[in-house]
Amino acid sequence: MKRLLLIIFFLIFFFSPVWAQENLEKSLLWEIKGKGLKTPSYLLGTFHMVCVEDLRLTDKVVNAIEVVDQIALEVNLTDPQEMSDLQQLMFATTSLSSQLNKEEQKELRELLKKQYNLDLATVDYLAPIGLLGLMAMKAIPCEVKGYDMEVMEEGLRKNRSIIGLEQFKDQIEITSAFYTAKEILAQLKVEDDFEANYKLMARAFQEEDLVSLYESATDPQFLSAEGKLKLLDERNIQWVAKMEVLMSKQPTLFAVGAGHLAGNQGVIQLLRNLGFTVTAVLN
Repeated sequence: MKRLLLIIFFLIFFFSPVWAQENLEKSLLWEIKGKGLKTPSYLLGTFHMVCVEDLRLTDKVVNAIEVVDQIALEVNLTDPQEMSDLQQLMFATTSLSSQLNKEEQKELRELLKKQYNLDLATVDYLAPIGLLGLMAMKAIPCEVKGYDMEVMEEGLRKNRSIIGLEQFKDQIEITSAFYTAKEILAQLKVEDDFEANYKLMARAFQEEDLVSLYESATDPQFLSAEGKLKLLDERNIQWVAKMEVLMSKQPTLFAVGAGHLAGNQGVIQLLRNLGFTVTAVLN
């Protein structure tokens, strides 16, 4: 159950696509200055599912944690209520099968049995993101940990306060709205492509190659146009408004999914539009 929850967290927060910026430097960490800030804040792109053997914080990230007063994650993972909410929201009040015609139900039943040895009745009332989590569990065979979890733990060791930019319940509602049963069925049909796409993104993250990562994350095979709008633009705008207030009070490290950093409506560009200077930290 713990591994499934981690993977669901990854699905909610990583598949938030962006349009790649060709001139974006290879870095996950960005410094935010200007517009009256007395002390810089930082923006860090994270990956919510990293194989444990590949997980480490670079010196530049550790240094950023040293010089800020607080860390803002997408969701405050130190809040027990958030994890409790996530477990409860894994289940839906409307069944998947009721959203499909008889032919689609048959197809879903056969795919679940063939690929996961599961009966439809077992997962019929899972929230869509829960079923996608099962797909991801098969695609990610290694022992995993969230990069943002590692950042949080390092921050706690250094007595930094931890806050969240949003709540799980809001994002579960968003994903459930556009990940319909028909969308789930379509995703099950391209399971092998899903696994290959994840590997491409994981490699790009390790190389701090945001452009390559975005090319994979924006593949329309895995996310609809509505998903792009809901998971990216609207959330980024809300976050940046909160970030501006938080930075004005104390230096903060904002650790959010790397899929939010670039693009015309990405966090980097939105901050620049507000008058902040945002530059890559290369070492």
